Amino acid sequence: MEMRSHGIVPGVIQVPPDGQPIVQMRDAQPSGGYPKFATVIEADLWRLGQAPIGSRVRFIETTWDEALDAQEELKVWLEEAARLIGLHRNSQGAA
Repeated sequence: MEMRSHGIVPGVIQVPPDGQPIVQMRDAQPSGGYPKFATVIEADLWRLGQAPIGSRVRFIETTWDEALDAQEELKVWLEEAARLIGLHRNSQGAA
């Protein structure tokens, strides 16, 4: 079933007539006309982007609050990674 074109966001999962789901990533067009049935949460988009083409992925339903918690966990992880990189760079400069 095709629908009238409508706005989409990164992570939206659309299903074209062939039934093979498409996950729109950051480079997606700003509109689409296929039915949408889910959206990958912001915190997991990078993980999906690392999946090899043709690999199988599994989606798990989540709540709004769980999605926000996952985003906060990712933020903390990224801040710690940046801190450790900074320590490494500083130790390399002192050598």
